[in-house]
Amino acid sequence: MPVQLVTIEVLGASFSIQTDESREYMEALLSELERRLETLRGATRVSDPLKLSILANITLLDEIASLRRESGTLDGVDLGRVAERLIGRIDEELGPERPPNAGT
Repeated sequence: MPVQLVTIEVLGASFSIQTDESREYMEALLSELERRLETLRGATRVSDPLKLSILANITLLDEIASLRRESGTLDGVDLGRVAERLIGRIDEELGPERPPNAGT
């Protein structure tokens, strides 16, 4: 999709961003953000836009971190694959299995 200019209005601020995402997608993101901000505003009674924005970012980052832990990834790295590679390297280094006390 070609890059387009989308105007965003949130927490009393209005600005334009360039994006290659569809207008509908951006509107859906903005709608979700506004819903979350309203939820936070009601739960915390914080009305300052900057503080509310910081709280929203913290809660979103917490959700992302939780999803990564649940999916077995850390900073986008598949921990299962890393473990399999390490086990493979250990197996290569150890070579064929030997029975206990072999060669003694």
